[in-house]
Amino acid sequence: MTDDNRERSDDGTYSETVTPEDVLALFTDAEPRTATEVADELGIVRRTALSKLNELADEDRIHKKKVGGRAVVWWVSGNDE
Repeated sequence: MTDDNRERSDDGTYSETVTPEDVLALFTDAEPRTATEVADELGIVRRTALSKLNELADEDRIHKKKVGGRAVVWWVSGNDE
């Protein structure tokens, strides 16, 4: 699925519409979320949500855990703030 209405930067690449900080802002409670839940809340595709979540995890700003099969949950611990 493509979004032909997305804006492009001066160099022709697509402009980022959702930042990692936008994703992080969803985690204001102690509830873990899936990539699908994050995507739905931000109105983006799951693949984009997963990319942002992985970026945050690589920076140790968010935690993730595989909970069975291919399911992964993401959360911010209260100790991180």
